[in-house]
Amino acid sequence: MNHFIRAYARPLFYATWFLLGILQALFTELQDDEAYYWVYAHYLNWGYFDHPPMIALLIKGGTLLFGGELGVRFLPLVLNTLTLYITERLVAPKNLPLFYAVVLSAAVLQLIGYWAVPDIPLLFFTALYFWCYQRWIKDFSIGNTLLFALACALLMYTKYHGALIIIFTLLSNSKLLLRWQLWAAGVVALLLFAPHLYWQYEHNLISFRYHLFESNVNPYKFSYTTEYLSGQLLIAGPLAGIIFWVAAFKYKAQNDFEKALKFTAIGFLVFFFLSSFKGRVEANWTAPAIIPL
Repeated sequence: MNHFIRAYARPLFYATWFLLGILQALFTELQDDEAYYWVYAHYLNWGYFDHPPMIALLIKGGTLLFGGELGVRFLPLVLNTLTLYITERLVAPKNLPLFYAVVLSAAVLQLIGYWAVPDIPLLFFTALYFWCYQRWIKDFSIGNTLLFALACALLMYTKYHGALIIIFTLLSNSKLLLRWQLWAAGVVALLLFAPHLYWQYEHNLISFRYHLFESNVNPYKFSYTTEYLSGQLLIAGPLAGIIFWVAAFKYKAQNDFEKALKFTAIGFLVFFFLSSFKGRVEANWTAPAIIPL
């Protein structure tokens, strides 16, 4: 029996994770946010008031396959499972059970893993982005450059926080600015993202105005900062969260790829810590940090 589990640990883990997600999707009522994005899916467009269109597209695709809650959640659940697999390939763990134990200790991967919310595709495209980035900095071929550009565009089509991942990556490896492949990838990504930017132009930059100037206008409260910090431990743990974050700060990156991971994880933590002095920061806004963490 133990030999069987060791031999088939990977398919057993992912099949169990996916099937449990299916059960949760079937027998749990939609959350308020999910219903909100379900409405988006009825009016497909290149953008919406507060989000890019990726989550609407996923819900639309799922509801064409299935009815009810399962249809709304099916494709986000598929992406959630693929997120774990890509992350495993990035980590290349020597001890698979330990990796799966780490995954099971991360609250964000379990609590919203089957929800149809933008954070789920953002986690997937974060993992995909780092996979493409790892390939790209090893071989700056035209194919890898195009893949990296596509990953950047998909991040931005999912949630605007995706821009932070790209920025922190560049901060970790500024010598990329001297490579023509980076500028080529930037042009291609911008062209792919152009339909959304044009939609913003047609709608008077409504999303940017909302996020930058119209949300979080309440006076600052000290609880905004304390709640943010405690929320980060819960998102990454809860019990293992302290270990993860201490390790992230202490670990010395061995190469450019690991530097990008470290800059992104800590960069998200610091950026939204500073943002908490402006207004309330939702704990899930830092969810992409769990991949590099």
